Amino acid sequence: MHYIKLLRPPVVELVRSERCLRLVLAVTTDLGDSFFSPKDPVELLVVGAYTTTKDGKEQLVPVVLTQRNTPKWKAGMRVLKLDLPLPPHPIKTIQIRPANRQLTALGTTDIYPPTGQGLILAAFSDILLEKNTAVPPVCFRSLRLPTADNQTFQVEEDMGDSIARHIWDSGIATVSLLADMFLSAAPGSKENPMPALQQLLQQDRDRPLSILEVGCGIGTLGIGMARLLGLKKGSNPPAARILMTDLPEAEERARANIARQAEALSQASAPSLDFESLDWVDGQNGVFGEQVQANTWDLIVVSDCTYNTDTLSPLVQTLSALHRHSAEQSIKPKVFLSTKSRHSSEREFWDMMAADGWSIQEEATLPLPHINGGGNPIELYLFEKK
Repeated sequence: MHYIKLLRPPVVELVRSERCLRLVLAVTTDLGDSFFSPKDPVELLVVGAYTTTKDGKEQLVPVVLTQRNTPKWKAGMRVLKLDLPLPPHPIKTIQIRPANRQLTALGTTDIYPPTGQGLILAAFSDILLEKNTAVPPVCFRSLRLPTADNQTFQVEEDMGDSIARHIWDSGIATVSLLADMFLSAAPGSKENPMPALQQLLQQDRDRPLSILEVGCGIGTLGIGMARLLGLKKGSNPPAARILMTDLPEAEERARANIARQAEALSQASAPSLDFESLDWVDGQNGVFGEQVQANTWDLIVVSDCTYNTDTLSPLVQTLSALHRHSAEQSIKPKVFLSTKSRHSSEREFWDMMAADGWSIQEEATLPLPHINGGGNPIELYLFEKK
C-alpha cells in the first residue's frame, strides 16, 4: 500500500499575479522508505472544497483544481511540486488522490476484504491562507466506514517524511479488518480470520469491555476500535473502555485524533476513550499511571511496535506486568498484536513472549494491497497466558 504524503503545508501564494495553491508531495510506502514506482504514470486529482450556506446550513462544495493541467506521478520521482490556480471561492480543504478511483483507498472496504488490487491512500489537508508557524503541519486521512449513513473515520498525522507521528500500515489495515468483522461479516463466518478475537470483542458481558493499547502512536488502531465498538450490531452491552498509552511525545497527536471523533463518541453506546503516558521502562517494573493502575484489562492491543529490537524486552515485560496486575482481580487479559515485519531480528519478540509464558491462541495474515505486487503482509496474533 502506498500513501500520498504532503512534505510541507499547502499555502496560497501569488504566482505570476495569479492566486495559486502551492503543494509539495510524494507517493511512498508508510515509512517513506520506498517511493512509488508505477509501470505507467499515474494521474493525480486535487479536489478543493469551499463552504456555502443552503437552507440555513453550511455545506462543502467540491471543485477540481487540476482541470487545466493533470499532474502525474512517474517511476523514478521523489517529489512532485504543483502550483494550482484557485477559483474565486476561498478553498477550505483539499483532497489529493489518484484520478483513477480503482487505485484509491477511500473506504475500509477498499482495503479489506483484499481484492488483490494495489491502492494508494488519499491525503487531506486544511488550507492556510498565509504561513503560520503556530499551526502544526498536519494532514489527515479519511476512510468511509461500511455504515448506512457513510460515516467516516479520520486521523491526522504530521506532514513530512519522518516515521514519527505517522500512520503505519498495520493500524489502518487492522481497522479495515475490524470494520468488516463488526459491520459486515456474520459472527463465526468462515471469512473471518480471527474468530476468537471477534468473540472476545463482541460477546455479551455484564460489565464494560476494557481495552488497553500500548505504543499507540497517533492512535489509529485504538481510536478505530472505539469507533467500531460504538457501531457494532447486536445487543447493547455496557459501553467499552479504551485507554491508549505511549510516551509523552505522542500525547498531542493522539489527543487531537480523539478530539476528531467527538461527535461520534458522544453517543450513549460509544466507548470511553482516553490517553495516558506509559514508558515501558517503567511498565516492565509494574509502574503504571493512575488510569492503568485503577482498572483491569480484558485485552491489550499492540500495533507495529516490534520494529525496534532495543525495546522488545521492556515491551514483553510490560505486557506480563499488565497481565499480573489484572490477574490479581481474576481477569486474565489477552494480547492482540498487529504488525508488519520490517526485518528478521523482530522475530526475537515471539521468542521472548514464549519464554515469558505467552502462547499463541490464534494467528492470521492480512495481505496488503500493493500495486507492484509482493510486499510483506500484516501479521495478526492473539496471545494468551495460562
